[in-house]
Amino acid sequence: MLTVGSIIEGMAVDLDYQGQGVVKYEGYVIFVPKLIDGEVAEIEITKLKKSFAEGKVKRLITKSADRVECDEIELGSYDLIHLSQEKQDAWQIKTTYETIKKIADIDFPINQILTTNQTTHYRNKSVFHVLNKPYLTLGLYKDKSNELVAVDHFILSDQKTNEVLSFISKNQIKVDSNKLKHIAFRTNSKSEILITLIATQDKFMGRNDIVSKLMTIPKVVGVTVNVKDHPKVIFGKKSKTLFGLNRITETLNGIELQINDRSFFQVNLPVIQMAYQLIKDQIEPNASIVDAYSGIGSIGFYLHDKVKKITMIESNPDSIEMAKKILNKHQIEHVDIIDDLAEKVIHLLDADFLIVDPPRQGLSEKLIEQVIEKSFRKIFYLSCDVKTLAKNIASLQPAYELKKVIPIKMFYQTSEIETLAILEKK
Repeated sequence: MLTVGSIIEGMAVDLDYQGQGVVKYEGYVIFVPKLIDGEVAEIEITKLKKSFAEGKVKRLITKSADRVECDEIELGSYDLIHLSQEKQDAWQIKTTYETIKKIADIDFPINQILTTNQTTHYRNKSVFHVLNKPYLTLGLYKDKSNELVAVDHFILSDQKTNEVLSFISKNQIKVDSNKLKHIAFRTNSKSEILITLIATQDKFMGRNDIVSKLMTIPKVVGVTVNVKDHPKVIFGKKSKTLFGLNRITETLNGIELQINDRSFFQVNLPVIQMAYQLIKDQIEPNASIVDAYSGIGSIGFYLHDKVKKITMIESNPDSIEMAKKILNKHQIEHVDIIDDLAEKVIHLLDADFLIVDPPRQGLSEKLIEQVIEKSFRKIFYLSCDVKTLAKNIASLQPAYELKKVIPIKMFYQTSEIETLAILEKK
């Protein structure tokens, strides 16, 4: 009889949507992290429910050719680090196909994956936790654990972030870890970096020492402090500049984008730029576009030189402020920015194409109802959650037909899935 603590021998027959090995044993489905389909292992049962269980690998008996050996600490931040690049690509394509088929009830072929093939050091934004230590120590969560472990490097962050991580680790700065909770890093293609101290109040022991040391690092363009005002949200609503500027710039299609410490911006720019170009290639010259959930306007500004009219919709005040600064600096006359929720204003707008890049929860029912009544020729849907994407595709089916599904490999070594779906008016 299977119980918690039982050790069994089993073979993974599949990978689930989280990249975990799926083992079938005595009527149970057992989900085992870090086990690849085709591998046989000794498995310890860690959780048991009525029809399924969770386990962990005690010993690998047979190894897959897709297994990659790695000396890195096992962190939750890279839960697929044991898979080869080819296996990660295949898993994402398969998972995207199966999710859309199951949720939207559409048997639809998936395009080849969109990728630059850069599997490490690709993140231009990273957030680390401050450990409860007398000296400033940054860390991340261990895999499948609430335990934080110290890190002085992180293989998904770019080289500049790792330079600063190493600097902080070596300098032993005394700090009040009860008040300083996180440090966030934003970088750009010029290896400049904006550093944000996230604390429960804007003044705390060690703040001045941290800033004075960080100022000595080449290409630190600014240091800010952000006041954390909710235990479940990392960034608070207010930031204060302690050194330099609360701004980092990135050039995209000749437009200098301005990004502050709270702005939403894509964390893997080379890959998302490929997706933007794919959208641009499918839009006719002199078309009109509505860009919902536009953020600081990266998609719209990328397309501005091909279309006659762009209407951006955004409700985040920081993103709107940055978008307006970009608009004014470059004096782009055919772009409008609407400060509101998309579901409140979409019924007032007409355009040839609709672009949506919503948060993880996807499009609201109200927005979908209004979009169905509109006559957008195509919808370009950038998604960071394939489940909500599939649900929204199903809801849009009465008026829009799915034409393409393109997996985007934004985050190698992780089970995060990004997708571009293209729908056409029926």
